[in-house]
Amino acid sequence: MATGPQARVLELLKRFNNGQKVCIESLQNDPLWYGISDRTISRDLKVIKEYFPNSFELIRASKGEKGCYKAITKDLFEKFMDKNTLALMIQTFNIAQRNSILENLDISAADKKILQSKIEKSNDCYTFISKPYERKKGDEKLLKDIEKAINWKRFITIEHKERSKTVQHTVKPYKIIFINENFYLACENTIHEKQDVSKYSSFRLNNIETISMHSQSFHIDPDLMGFIDSIQTPFAKYTAPFRENIIEVVVNISSQKSRFFELKNHLPSQKIVKRYDDKSIDVSFLVTQEMEVESLIKSWLPHIKVLHPISLKDKIEKELQKYLN
Repeated sequence: MATGPQARVLELLKRFNNGQKVCIESLQNDPLWYGISDRTISRDLKVIKEYFPNSFELIRASKGEKGCYKAITKDLFEKFMDKNTLALMIQTFNIAQRNSILENLDISAADKKILQSKIEKSNDCYTFISKPYERKKGDEKLLKDIEKAINWKRFITIEHKERSKTVQHTVKPYKIIFINENFYLACENTIHEKQDVSKYSSFRLNNIETISMHSQSFHIDPDLMGFIDSIQTPFAKYTAPFRENIIEVVVNISSQKSRFFELKNHLPSQKIVKRYDDKSIDVSFLVTQEMEVESLIKSWLPHIKVLHPISLKDKIEKELQKYLN
């Protein structure tokens, strides 16, 4: 049997390809590596890493083992996926395909092929009625420019389509957020101190026509960043300090519809706060303004009743009266 470095490397590739775990200590008991030092085995692994940078990774070993590695194989991918992760990745993959994002991912061709094959096969089982992102020419460059501005913390000027006209805004870009099946650029306004406008603004990416990055950099406002990270709906309103201005909305869900709130959180902050013998439940939401839950409440009428705050209860009752009259 050949015992040179070429044979050892080929055997390692074969084992990784078959999804086997490779441990340096146990290899020393293998005829192909018998009498070879840890350093030499590490060099064999390094050769593979040089040509296939993302082909395998260090894993947590079992008790008594050390220096164990395993490839990212189709078998590993299968074990990683559950139905929720798969559904999310399929939708993400659809977005990425429409915007050529996968072309720029820093993963090996082999790993990308496994990912594409699995998701495309599963995609035969899914149909997404609503399209998360409407692609237009120049999307790839626009996204790259926005990412650079966010990473480098640079001011930008954007041209944003608003109804029948295009408006310029100079802002501090914080994050790209995906909400209600659309991408938005979450920003800090630069004119909020001079004019009576909110410190926070969001712009739908599909309506941004151009972006110009400035040389001037900015500092992140931690309170505003905390607000952006907690956004639940496009109607989120920033008032500093945002945590002190959170509103709790409590509603009662009838027994006929309570299961739909048991099975799904309609907002990330949703929490069941009380259960009744008749199977009805009280549900709490933490929001930045009442408008964030108005459409949700209206969509579940007459099986939902606002308990708190009274201002929201009165507002919805008045709107219903106006509609009925």
